[in-house]
Amino acid sequence: MTVETSERAIRLPVELFFLAAVGLLWGAQFGFTKIQLETLPPVTGVAIRLTIAAVFMWAIVIAQGVRVPTAPRIWRDFTIQGVLTSAGPSVLIAWGQQYVDSALAAILNSTSPIVVTIITLLYTRQESIGPKRFLGLAIGLGGVITVIGFGALEGLDRGFAGQLVIMSATLGYASATLFGRRFTTISPVAAAAATITCSAVLMTILAFIVERPLLIDPSTRSMMATAASGILCNGLGVTIYFRLIRTLGSLGTSTVSFLKAAFGVVIGCFLLGEPFTASIAIGLTAVLIGVAAVNEPGASRGTARV
Repeated sequence: MTVETSERAIRLPVELFFLAAVGLLWGAQFGFTKIQLETLPPVTGVAIRLTIAAVFMWAIVIAQGVRVPTAPRIWRDFTIQGVLTSAGPSVLIAWGQQYVDSALAAILNSTSPIVVTIITLLYTRQESIGPKRFLGLAIGLGGVITVIGFGALEGLDRGFAGQLVIMSATLGYASATLFGRRFTTISPVAAAAATITCSAVLMTILAFIVERPLLIDPSTRSMMATAASGILCNGLGVTIYFRLIRTLGSLGTSTVSFLKAAFGVVIGCFLLGEPFTASIAIGLTAVLIGVAAVNEPGASRGTARV
């Protein structure tokens, strides 16, 4: 065992904890989005959420004295990353959730690791893919299906446009985990603040183009959900996300999609009063096993680097 592998094995439990934290935060976002959509249109709601997240992140940057790069080229990359990881997926999912129920949205949005695997195999040479990782992906996806329930698949003939839009969001998340590796030398706080700021600016401009945000009268409930989503899901979640790209790699980080879906259903059981069934318990266990298998030290061995 090399020194690098040994160090990774030692810190793995910590990184898996952070991975679970992001899964919990992003899993809660499905519920926040449903509440947000009660009185806020999709683009305006996302613009407000990202603006709140940007203000929160810059407060942390200032408080901690974090250095933020100023080169135009890096800000171009921040803008691209913002579109891939925040602006694009957020508005696509918000729009799709107008027509698709939460369970179906969760399962459609859990395929990011599969997309990352395909992209890694076909187009990049950043990480190796071994049999343990493939097995982990299969177990994780099986767990997600078990948690959400096969009954959710019965709705595949409804809201087809919404389903396609939500599925397209996973391409953004998958691309973001690969593109985000160029920020591994930058503070996660700085990267999160910069990318969220770019996303907020873009979504605000889009909101004024396609909607009438100044004429909207949102409820307190919708605004509270939007604020909580901005601070917790976007601000804190994206900060941890950039750390994980550096420590777990793009494929390992992409498995947060499994956890996000699983936690989204579990949160729904407690907040919406849905029963916590045996299938949920079994499926969640499978999700955790899949995530651990993908991130296990040496899981990428057995294949050439692609």
